[in-house]
Amino acid sequence: MGAFMLIALVFMVLFAATPRPEQPETPAGPCPTPEPCPEAPACPTCPPPKACPEVSEPACPDCPTPVPTICPEAPRCPTTEPVVCPEQPACPVCPVCPEHPEPVPTPPPAPAQSCPQPAPQTSLLPETDIVFVLDTTGSMYLEIESLKRELHILIQVLERMMPSVGIGVVTFNDRVQRPPARHHPLRGLTNDEDAIRDINRFLRSISVTDAQGPNDDIAEAVLIALQVAVDTSFREHVRHRIVIVITDAYAYDDEVAATLRLAEAFARVEGRRISTVHVRDSSDAEEYLQALAEAGGGEFVPDRGSILANVLLGIL
Repeated sequence: MGAFMLIALVFMVLFAATPRPEQPETPAGPCPTPEPCPEAPACPTCPPPKACPEVSEPACPDCPTPVPTICPEAPRCPTTEPVVCPEQPACPVCPVCPEHPEPVPTPPPAPAQSCPQPAPQTSLLPETDIVFVLDTTGSMYLEIESLKRELHILIQVLERMMPSVGIGVVTFNDRVQRPPARHHPLRGLTNDEDAIRDINRFLRSISVTDAQGPNDDIAEAVLIALQVAVDTSFREHVRHRIVIVITDAYAYDDEVAATLRLAEAFARVEGRRISTVHVRDSSDAEEYLQALAEAGGGEFVPDRGSILANVLLGIL
């Protein structure tokens, strides 16, 4: 009996000293999915499955990692140290920089300026009313025909020189003839084709044989014609008024002084004047026509061969 117990004790010591096979260690990192144990309920060596450790969620899952930028130095920053501001302040859970001044909105671009309008063309003369006082005796035949042909050209030239032009005509003969004078009332011609046709018809009707009666002397009815001209119904808003006497004669001796006084009175008002055109430069009329132009504050124009040129010189 003692020997049996001794043998059993030795056997137990030897069994305890025998090494057991090592179990594989669980790898670090994510827990692998455990393999299911074989269906052998009596398997004593299958280790129980281990649960994976819970992964902690980040505190701000939607907030990107901000790249810090340096606040610009501004008077509103309370410290001398630069304040770190988040690059994306829109994230509701990201820290904000309360001391960072709000950006100044960029002003909208200024509207494009329109091209400057060209300056209005400046006229050489203001609006002007002109009355031609035309000698229609026989010696003036060529000048009358020339004026008939060139009147439309004269009107075009005047319209380019001034914003508006009005024209009236007074014709005269000898004072003993009937009628001693005829009158076409002044009308504005600019942009008025009816008025232009009307004055052209009047000029075409002029003839050196209109007046009846003797005309045996050089003197003509200048005083009567000049009185009709200065009494013309000028356009009320026009202040620049010119009377142009076109003749190769002079006034009667007993009417010379009256014509000069009439010219002086007319020219006394600013903007008004009387000019004279001396046709064919007869020495008998030159002195008188120069005196009449001087009294009227206008121009004395000796004959230049063209009635159009002569009239323009009298106007300018």
